[in-house]
Amino acid sequence: MKRRLVICLVLFAASFAVRILVWQNNKIEMATVQTVVTENYLRDAHKLASDDVRTFVAGDDPPTNARVIDHPPGYPLAVGVVYAVAGDGDAWRFFQIALNSLAGLLLFLIAAALFSERVGIIAGSLAALSPQLAYHSGLLLPDELSVIPILAAIYFLVRAMKDARLMNAVLCGLFLGVSCWLRSNALLLPVFFAIAATTIAAKGSRLEFTATIVAVFLFIIAPITFRNAVCFDSFVPLSLGAGTTLVEGLGDIDDGSRGLPLTDEDVMALDARLDASGTTYTALYDPNGVERERRRIAFGRSVVAADPLWFAWGVVKRGSATLRLERVPAIAPDRDEKETTNVVLYWINKPLKFLQRVFVTSVFLPLGVLGVIVLWLRKCYREMIVVAAVPLYYLTVQPLVHTEYRYVLASLHFMFIFAAFAVCWACGKMLRRNVKGDTAAQ
Repeated sequence: MKRRLVICLVLFAASFAVRILVWQNNKIEMATVQTVVTENYLRDAHKLASDDVRTFVAGDDPPTNARVIDHPPGYPLAVGVVYAVAGDGDAWRFFQIALNSLAGLLLFLIAAALFSERVGIIAGSLAALSPQLAYHSGLLLPDELSVIPILAAIYFLVRAMKDARLMNAVLCGLFLGVSCWLRSNALLLPVFFAIAATTIAAKGSRLEFTATIVAVFLFIIAPITFRNAVCFDSFVPLSLGAGTTLVEGLGDIDDGSRGLPLTDEDVMALDARLDASGTTYTALYDPNGVERERRRIAFGRSVVAADPLWFAWGVVKRGSATLRLERVPAIAPDRDEKETTNVVLYWINKPLKFLQRVFVTSVFLPLGVLGVIVLWLRKCYREMIVVAAVPLYYLTVQPLVHTEYRYVLASLHFMFIFAAFAVCWACGKMLRRNVKGDTAAQ
C-alpha cells in the first residue's frame, strides 16, 4: 500500500511539474486558443462569483437568448467558486492544472489493477510527459478536465471486476455525470459503459449493475435538463451546440461544392437562409437560439439523407483521425523565444523537450495496436473491453457529428495503456532472450 502511495505521489508531482512548465513556456500562444469560448466561460464564472445566481442559471434574456446553455454549467460553476474564494487571478489555472495532473495517477491505478504495476507506471509516466495532455491542461477550457471523471469512472468499473458491489456502479455513474457537467460530448458514453459492465459483472448482478450506472448518471445530469426545460421551454439534456457542430462538421468533410458552413459566421449566414423572415444574425444563440438549433439539425439531417455514402466515408476518415497525436507547441523551441520564461527553465526544458518529441502518431499508434494484438492473443478479452470502451466511443459516435482534437482527448489516455502494455511485453521478451543467451554462452 505504501509503495503504491509513493508511486501515485511521484506521478502526480511529475505531471504537475510538466504541466506548469508547458504553461509557463507557452502563455502567449495558449492565450489565443478558443478566445470566444473562453471568454464566455469566464463571463459566466464572474456572474456566479458576484452572486448573480439568476443570470448564471438562466442567462440574460431567457428563453430567446440561449447563449448560457451552449455549454453545460459545470466548468463556469467550478471557476466561479474558485474566483469567489481566491479572486480571478491564476488561482483557477493552478487548481485546474492540479486536477488534470491526476490523469497519470488514475492511469497507473487502472493499468496496475488490470495488468501489473510496471504497466501502470509506464502508462502514468506517459500521461505525465505527454505534450498533448500538458498543453490542453493549461488552457482555460474544460476538455482535458472532463476526462478526469471518465478515468475515475473506468477505475471503478475495473474494481467491479473483482468486487461486484453496487457502490462501484454508483460511483461509475456519478463520475460519468460529473464529466457531462463539464462537457456534453460524453452524453452517450454510459451506453458503452453499460455494455462493458455486462461483460465483467457477475452473471447474477449484470442487469442490476448496468441499470445502476445508467440511473445514477441520469440522476446527476437531471438538474441541467430541468434547468433547460424550465428556463427555455425545451428538452435539452445538457447543452445546445449539436446543430452548430453537426453542420460545421459536414462542412469540414465537404469539398466546397455543397456550400456548407465551416465557421460560426457561416452558420449564422445559414440561419438567415433557413429563416423565412430573412433576419440577419450576429450571434449563434441570440435571438431564438433553441429554435435555430433545431433548424440546423434538420438541415444537417437533410444533407446526410441526400448523400449518405459521402457522409459515411467522411465519418470513417474523421474517426480514424481520433487515433492520431496532435502536434502542439509544448516547449518553446529556442532560448530567445519570447514565450520562454527564463534561463533556468530553459535548461530544465531541454530534456523534457527531447522526451516530448517521441509523442507522435508513428510511435504510439503501432505500440497501441501491438498492445491490442498481444492482449487478444492472450485472450484478455475483459481487460481489452474495459480499456477500449472509451476510445471506441470517440472512434464511432463522436465522428458522426464533428471531431476536433480537444473533443477526443480521452482516447489518448487509453492509448497510453495499450502502448505501456506493449512496451512491457516487448521488454519482457528481450530480457528473457538475453537471459537464455547468457545461459547458453556459459
